[in-house]
Amino acid sequence: MGKKKPIPEEDLIIPPQNSQICGVICVCQLTFVLSTVAIVYLTVAIYMPSSRVMKSGIDETPVMCTTTKALNKDACEWGSCGEWCLSKTSGACIQIFVHLRTNGSSLTFQNCTNSANKTCYGIDQENAKKARCIADECKNLTGTFNCTTGMCINITDAFECVFKNTDSPLKCSGRRGKITCIDINGLFSCNRGTCRKIRTPYNCDRRCVDIPTRNKNMILLSGDKVYLSQCSNAIDTVKNTEVWNESDNKVIMASCYTIQNTSNGIQATDCVNGSLLEKDELTDLTNFTYLSYLHYAVSTPIKTIAPLEQDLTISNESKLMINLEGCVNTLQDECKDFLKEYGKDGTDHNARARFPCFYSTNKPDMVVARFDMEASYKQFMVGFFVPTILFAVSCLTLIFCQKTIHIGDDARMRFVGCADKEALSASGGVNGKSKANSGDGGGGGDSVMAL
Repeated sequence: MGKKKPIPEEDLIIPPQNSQICGVICVCQLTFVLSTVAIVYLTVAIYMPSSRVMKSGIDETPVMCTTTKALNKDACEWGSCGEWCLSKTSGACIQIFVHLRTNGSSLTFQNCTNSANKTCYGIDQENAKKARCIADECKNLTGTFNCTTGMCINITDAFECVFKNTDSPLKCSGRRGKITCIDINGLFSCNRGTCRKIRTPYNCDRRCVDIPTRNKNMILLSGDKVYLSQCSNAIDTVKNTEVWNESDNKVIMASCYTIQNTSNGIQATDCVNGSLLEKDELTDLTNFTYLSYLHYAVSTPIKTIAPLEQDLTISNESKLMINLEGCVNTLQDECKDFLKEYGKDGTDHNARARFPCFYSTNKPDMVVARFDMEASYKQFMVGFFVPTILFAVSCLTLIFCQKTIHIGDDARMRFVGCADKEALSASGGVNGKSKANSGDGGGGGDSVMAL
């Protein structure tokens, strides 16, 4: 058999298009669609929130908030933090209320020696060991327990509770005991699974002992921490005046937001409830409960050291929001961390959350934890101009392409002038292989630029 003759290649019916023209059109169409979607989304995510921030009248100077209560509701009209702003808050939510006040004093303690600090840990609600009374985990409970809907946390090691009256005993073992104890709520004193609810009044104090107070004349409380030292004097940083000197032979006490040991001395910010205590009230060691009692009940208030908290009050109860929207769009569980940090209302016998916040003098019943006018302005400018410019450029480019690109009889796209395109359309198109209006190649065909 002879060799087969090669099959001749046929000319393509539709020639390949110019990749540059196709690329420009595709990129512009994609940019046009994405910028349009971005403008629609950013209207809700940036434009409207930024507009509210600029019109809110909130002062950029922070004041101080202290959490008074955190309510967990099955349904509510507003929540302190929501994970998605594009949908209305529904279902369970947490409402945080705070005490709003102006800032306290800033103090600097000089020539301090023999310093010490003590942290009085309470119960970590998330990491604490829990017992479920729906199972057999409550049948051997012994000690003091804080129970919520059948879930009990052992607080025996962290708190010492003093009480007089209890309810009738409940036996949390066996099938009948599970049914009885499945919904127990409150504080219970248990002994081998037999629990008695502690009735009010009762007093539970943290077991924070061995706080060294010997040779100390400065005691500062900051949440769950106690700072002690032997200092020569205290200066009001803002007024630059001396407010206390060791020659008074008394112990200075105050409650402060932050305390730092610097080269200039111990610096404390937002100090309130300044007072002086007689030295003979202290022994070598004391506990956190007695120290708090001395500060608020025994010591003598001195407003020149640090003002009383009640004198700084703006609002006794204000709604706390994470921002003006009361929600975030990051979907990174920000609200979980926010509620954990700002939702400490003292019900677990730990210190209440204390933090800087922002408010409007026209509406002190609502405060926000996050407020930055400059950042909101920058976000608005970037979020507005970038997609808008991309939208305009892509739209104008597509219009330009529609005016200057012509598809000939061979289905190939070519750039032509606007006038040439009108002439070509009137003459019935362009044929890449034939001459327009003449047999020798003259006429309008010469104006076609095949790229």
